[in-house]
Amino acid sequence: VVLNVATQHVEAFEAGFREHELPVWQDLKDRGLLVGATLNRLDISSRPVEGSVQYSISAIFATGEGHHAHDSHPGFEAWNKIADAYQVGQPLAFGGETVLELGIS
Repeated sequence: VVLNVATQHVEAFEAGFREHELPVWQDLKDRGLLVGATLNRLDISSRPVEGSVQYSISAIFATGEGHHAHDSHPGFEAWNKIADAYQVGQPLAFGGETVLELGIS
């Protein structure tokens, strides 16, 4: 997912992500559903949105069940409502079956 967070909300977004989404990731990892995940502030973008900082969120799930468990997790549902207020552009979402991997256990 790529999110477009209003420049003035960057600190609140990152703090909220740590407070709300990171525990969801940890829960899913502890349950064997999530292999790993990252939040990256983008320095390069082919689709910049004026007045925003873009973030890439990547999650590697052990199975398709992990994605559904994430999206229906009460912690994510609550955080998603909060995070929507920080965004100034439509998010981009991607997903699919892994074809190749390196260094992921």
